[in-house]
Amino acid sequence: MKKIDVLLRDSSYPILIGSGILPKLNGLLEKYKLNRNILFIIDEKVMEYHNKRIVNELYSYKGKMNCYVVKQGEKSKSYLELNKIYSFLLKNNYGRDSLIIAVGGGVTGDLAGYAAATFMRGIQLIHMPTTLLSMVDSSIGGKTGINFEDKKNMIGAFYQPKLVLIDSDFINTLPEREIISGLGEVIKYTYLADEKFFLYVLENLDKAYKNNDEVLGQFIYNSAAIKAEVVSRDEKESGLRKILNLGHTFAHSFETNLKFKIKHGEAVIAGIISALFLSQKTGLISDQDLKYYLSLPLKVKLPLQLKKPGIENLYNVMLHDKKNREGKIKFVLVSGPGKIILDAEADKKAVSYAINKMKQNIH
Repeated sequence: MKKIDVLLRDSSYPILIGSGILPKLNGLLEKYKLNRNILFIIDEKVMEYHNKRIVNELYSYKGKMNCYVVKQGEKSKSYLELNKIYSFLLKNNYGRDSLIIAVGGGVTGDLAGYAAATFMRGIQLIHMPTTLLSMVDSSIGGKTGINFEDKKNMIGAFYQPKLVLIDSDFINTLPEREIISGLGEVIKYTYLADEKFFLYVLENLDKAYKNNDEVLGQFIYNSAAIKAEVVSRDEKESGLRKILNLGHTFAHSFETNLKFKIKHGEAVIAGIISALFLSQKTGLISDQDLKYYLSLPLKVKLPLQLKKPGIENLYNVMLHDKKNREGKIKFVLVSGPGKIILDAEADKKAVSYAINKMKQNIH
């Protein structure tokens, strides 16, 4: 089992990565002195595919334990579902000495995390991510939240877990599209690190589609380590942590306009492609560098639905992005390996150019 530490002033925690972590849960709860009154908030598909494995482990647990199953999809990140969780907690007499364990992808983690952050002003939380995307990104760093009025993550809180448990056994049942979605965030990290990780992912992308354990294990470890370091240096996104938003201003607009019918990671890849074209248009990278940087995200097959939304609709959503300041859209752009430009501004014409070039190049 590998360990990465997220080092924070008041709420440091470990990320544990390995195979067969679920059976070790009892021992980990004891080792880290966590509460024994547990509510598992579990994605419905995880229960479907791993029911026997999960149930066997849970029923061997000796403390108080209940399960709350969440439906897949962004619609579950709502006040309605959040209120149902609050009601379930109260009905089953959970108090401040409780622990929520989120077992699922990004939707489950965001929702369960926000419930833990707000129930009785905060109870303990563990993330057990089950998708590649949540393993490399959303389970780490303490961002929790729900969607509001069709806008993504508009209401939420920074709330750190006590543990992140990445059990690679969950990857074995992921369909290829979920792998692709996770690769969106992995690809993002290749621009934030040195060129070595970019080249490793570029050379091994095809193996990831085939669920190669060694390759995916390296993708997960490197990505988690990069995010842990960034979060350790900037917990609440006051500066450095903004680099993690590379491609996301575009991506959230794609998701919103397509009513969340595409995967988050697919939108992120399209967003990174757009951000690279915008980086070139604004003079940050040369045409030659652009071709090199695009060689990775353009290897991924993306849904052609991304070609549908019009520029006006996409731009209007960007105008309401929560990262904006003083009414201006802020972008994260690239100027070289590990060289990221924060809070970049661009006019509508340049943004339109970048989106149109992305549409022309995806397949």
